[in-house]
Amino acid sequence: MSGFNIPLDFTKKSLYNSNFQHDDETSIATFIELLVTSPNGVFKPDAQFGFSLKNCRFENANSEDKIHGKKIGGKSINPNYAKDLNEVIKKFEPRLINTEVNITFSKDNSEVSISISGILEETKKAYKQDIKFHIW
Repeated sequence: MSGFNIPLDFTKKSLYNSNFQHDDETSIATFIELLVTSPNGVFKPDAQFGFSLKNCRFENANSEDKIHGKKIGGKSINPNYAKDLNEVIKKFEPRLINTEVNITFSKDNSEVSISISGILEETKKAYKQDIKFHIW
């Protein structure tokens, strides 16, 4: 399987050759990063596209580890933002199976660390991705 680089590089003559990827892992990682950094509702054809935590503001935290009454950190088996992200990945990234998401939150730095693991469906190879970002 293959995919395209996101964001597209328009600086080269051949748009196709400069953006086409033959590497599934890079393509999946780029797409998941797009999912994680997109708030829900920004993709009009499907409002579920994106990550619900990106819709939140840090000042809305009602405790050290919750925003809007939902835990920030944890594994994708509990009702929390990790479970939300795992469901979005399952829906929008079919090349990755048996996914598991773990989120940790540092209130001191207002930083969210996300660890995503799974299996590449085509090759059955293990997949791991770590993403960090700051929330308000």
